[in-house]
Amino acid sequence: MLDTLKAALMEEKQMEMALRASETLLEFDPEDPYEIRDRGLIYAHLDCNHVALSDLNYFVEQCPEDPISEVIKVQIHAIEHKQVTLH
Repeated sequence: MLDTLKAALMEEKQMEMALRASETLLEFDPEDPYEIRDRGLIYAHLDCNHVALSDLNYFVEQCPEDPISEVIKVQIHAIEHKQVTLH
């Protein structure tokens, strides 16, 4: 049920609330690579790139045979090459 709520929040671009849902789900299974992937995608939307990269790389390392790993690798590449703007 919390998974469904998180997905709906992500679709509605309510990323802070989706992050809270993801963190709650990770309390039940802290090493779930799919939930860590989702949290990484949320962090990427929030421009928390360092943490996003950590989570997304974890997913690729844990699930190299998952077809979505190739998509996540593209996301990682995009984040790594994103220009950082300092204010």
